[in-house]
Parts: sequence; C-alpha cells; structure tokens
Amino acid sequence: MEREVLVTAGNGMFGHALITALLGDERVKVRAMVRDRDRFKLEAPNLAVVVADMDAPETLAAAVAGVTHVFLTAPMDAHIAAREIAVMEAVQAAGGAHILKLFGAVRHEGDELKAEHGASLDHLKASGLPWTLISPNSVMETSLLAYAELLKFDCVMGMSGEGKVGLVAAEDVALATRAVVLGDGHEGRNYELTGPAALSLYGVCNVFSQVLGRRIHYYDMPEHEFAAMMLEHGDMTAEELEIGVLCHLRAWRDGRADLVTDTYTKLTGEPPTALDDWIGDHVDSFEAKPGFGDRIAGFFIHQKYARRHGGEAPEE
Repeated sequence: MEREVLVTAGNGMFGHALITALLGDERVKVRAMVRDRDRFKLEAPNLAVVVADMDAPETLAAAVAGVTHVFLTAPMDAHIAAREIAVMEAVQAAGGAHILKLFGAVRHEGDELKAEHGASLDHLKASGLPWTLISPNSVMETSLLAYAELLKFDCVMGMSGEGKVGLVAAEDVALATRAVVLGDGHEGRNYELTGPAALSLYGVCNVFSQVLGRRIHYYDMPEHEFAAMMLEHGDMTAEELEIGVLCHLRAWRDGRADLVTDTYTKLTGEPPTALDDWIGDHVDSFEAKPGFGDRIAGFFIHQKYARRHGGEAPEE
C-alpha cells in the first residue's frame, strides 16, 4: 500500500519534526498542512504543502483527500478538541484514514488539558476510524529551552518540588512516529514515549551543571508565587500559563510524570536521547555569557531565592 501522511500543524514543533524525519523517504508521501505558507521552508521530492486551517473546517476537505494517515496535533490551548474533531470529521467525509493522535504520557488530572484531549479521544474512538496514540512524556524542548535566558543567572525556577519526569526529545517523538507511519499492526495502541530516566528539576540542574561546567541552582517555589512571577515577567495570559506551564509542573510535582518506558527502543531499535546528550546538542542555546548587568542581577537573584527556596539538589 502506498502511504501518504497528512501532518497537521506543519509549522508546529511536533509536526515540523515529523516532516523533517520523513523528508526524502521514498516509502511515503508527506503532505504538510499549514496556515502560513511563507513560514514553511522545507522542501523534498516526497513533500507537498497544503494551506488549511483547523479553525475553518471548510478548508480541510482538500487537505485530507486521499491520504492514508493523519498525524493529528493542534496548538496547546483551550481549542484542542474542537480543532481535532473538525479534522476527524473531514477524514470521515473523505472516506477514512488512520489517525495518529498526539496524546501524552503525563497523567493530567482535573485540568483543561485533560478535558480537551479527553473529548478529542472520545470522539476518535467513537468515529470508527483506525487510530494510534503517540503519547510523549514532557518534551525537552518545551520544558527546558524556555530556561535559556534564566540560565545566564546560573539558576532555574519552578514549582515541581522533587517530582520526577521522564523527559523525551522531540526528535525521538518524530522518529517513533515515523516507525508507526511506515509499519503495520499499530491500530488501537497507545505508545508512551519517554527518555531513559526520570529526573526532578534538581536532577536536571545537576545535568546542566555537568554539561555547562558551572553550578546551576534550582529554586523551588510555591505555586502561587511561581505563577505570579511568570505573569509579571512573562508574555502569557493566565489561561496560557495554566495550560502551557502550570498544569504540567503540577503533574511533575504530584508524581504523575515519572513514567519511563522502553517504547522508543521497541519502535526504532535505538536508545532514547539522554538529557546530557540533548543539552550538548543545544549547548549554544544555554551558553550565553552574562553581561555585567546580568551578573549583578544574578547575584541578587541568588541572595533572594537561596534564603527562601534552597537550591541544593538531592542525589539522583
């Protein structure tokens, strides 16, 4: 069977990574779905681009026509279910395709992200379409790259206590998904993807310290104080902060993200990316040298938070 996969949110992190993993592979045709064609720069003989919008269901028919697989992911906000259900309905109208839904291995409880993904999954299971869940634990890129500026001050701030998380690299998620697209027998499976170990943010800072060659401190804060700091100094609304950050760190803190599996190795035959290797691959993002003003600010940050929130890491 000739395979053709539609990748929704082709300009997003997961979609772009999967497209990159499939570029030039003669075993599959790739159709990238984007809203902004000018932002999409990838090219390959097996790649086509279609402009469509999950918020405009009337644009989806052409996007899904004739594909055998759909990698289904939507922006992480309060509209996940509506957007993904619109794609599923377009797929049903087009005659069907195998849905590979991005789900998640973090065990969310009682938050909006769980409700959105739950409604989408319920619809998928009731649709009669073949499906597979691609369920990464928290991803290194979204969880750690945001700390790049703060690391100039040799610290990380959070609210997850000693809760551990099996962080996984986005590229590993893409390579595992590629194996599913190209393989058979994956219907009805939930593939939970993790890195090789679960670490708390104290442990993550230990690894940063080893790779960067300088001491990185973790300051753990009460949730209300951390949220207030993020709203004051970040560029997110309260809703964006909740669904994009707080609900994840809350799950880490409460022991609902500590899963470690061998699923990636079973799908790809390779070991998952370790955190020290990932940091080494992204070291340019974390090695920005602090200027004089940064060093002064860093001094006061450590004086303030070391007294209130510790920063010494337990052994992991």
